[in-house]
Amino acid sequence: MGRSFIESLKKYKAGSLYPMKAGAGDYILYMLGPAVVSFAWPMFSRRFFILQNFLPVVTSMLVASIGGLFGTAAFVRLINLGGNRVGSSILRRSVLPRNITTALAMAISKILGGEISITACCVIATGIFGATFGTRILTAVGIYDPVARGLAIGAAAQGLGTASIINEKEAFPFAAISMILTAVSATTLTSIPAIKAALLNIAGGN
Repeated sequence: MGRSFIESLKKYKAGSLYPMKAGAGDYILYMLGPAVVSFAWPMFSRRFFILQNFLPVVTSMLVASIGGLFGTAAFVRLINLGGNRVGSSILRRSVLPRNITTALAMAISKILGGEISITACCVIATGIFGATFGTRILTAVGIYDPVARGLAIGAAAQGLGTASIINEKEAFPFAAISMILTAVSATTLTSIPAIKAALLNIAGGN
């Protein structure tokens, strides 16, 4: 008997680093921590430049966290993700924090009543897409300002996207700070009962 899709995702993210139990996702997430910490130095070295652009940074954080959560909720409802099948509610809840860095995305998923294995896979898929096409899309639409590029990539594609822009020295610190602030803001928002209820209502995940 083949595994169901959800069972396969749970195997990918087993929640253990024990060699006989861990999935590929567990090792990736383990290595993600040190990788994110390594972003600290570029952010610190450009701290004054970041402070000079305080307003764009805060605006980006709010737009990315609110827009990411509610935009995704509206989209999964629009496409009727999961249909009326059993478990569709959990699936919808799980994909809502797709643009949030993995550790906090899983925390948000727990708050919303989602499945962290699905969440982790959605976050990684979003990051891969953003890392592969993010800068190309920004260039194609004529966005060359390093502040705007960094804030956009960090907010939309979390750690993988941020790593992909490391060669753009002016943009990279903004990508890192955007990734972190967006994640913190989104986690704070979903912890508010009224916002949590609104998200689930829009997504149809009640």
